[in-house]
Order: sequence, then structure tokens, then C-alpha cells
Amino acid sequence: MVMGVHAMNTGNRKAAGGWILATMVGGAAFVVLHLTEWMNLINHEHVTPGENPWGVPLFGGTFFAITGLHMTHVVIGLIYLGIIWAGVVRGKFKAEDVEVSGLYWHFVDLVWMFVFPLVYLMSAKS
Repeated sequence: MVMGVHAMNTGNRKAAGGWILATMVGGAAFVVLHLTEWMNLINHEHVTPGENPWGVPLFGGTFFAITGLHMTHVVIGLIYLGIIWAGVVRGKFKAEDVEVSGLYWHFVDLVWMFVFPLVYLMSAKS
């Protein structure tokens, strides 16, 4: 996303569009991987929002709520970036529009930097 913003600031719409698409591919891969993790937890580990075989009853509900809320924002970001990409390649949006979409995308990234250690690292058994 940083490269897309930079390309747009230098007037290179084609490169900006390519970088925005690359960002969208990464975001879509994140969603697919996360949904795969959810399906594994539900189908193989039998973790649900209401049940947890590992003994901490609220883990499932908390895990699915926090990661689901984050994933929802990633999907919203993908839709937003798709709109921005379409406008960039058609010459409808300016560099400021790409910058604003980049701010949203990086905020979602920043939230993950807190979610990941809290959910994954702090809950790991030593």
C-alpha cells in the first residue's frame, strides 16, 4: 500500500493500480487463511463461540469476536481498495484519495499488531 501511495504521489497511475491490487491480494489471502483457521477450530478442535474443549469457556467467544471483527474490517478495506483501484485506473481519483485509503488500510494493520500478540502469543502454552 505504501508503494501504491508513493506511485500515485509521483503521478504513476498504472503502478499505483498494480500496488493497490497487490495489497488486495495480500488482504484476500489473509481472509482466506483466517477462515481456514476458523474452520479448523470449529470442525477439528470443536471450539465454538460457546464451547471450548481446552477448559476456558470464554476463549471461543472472545477469539471469534476479536478476530471476526478484525476480519470484517479487512473485508471492508478490500471493498474500499477495490473502489479506489477502479477510480485510479479510470483517472477519477487523486493522490489524496489513495492516501486516505492507505490510512484506513494501515490502521487495520496496526490493530492486527495488537490482536496477534494478545490472542496468539499470550494464549500459547509454554
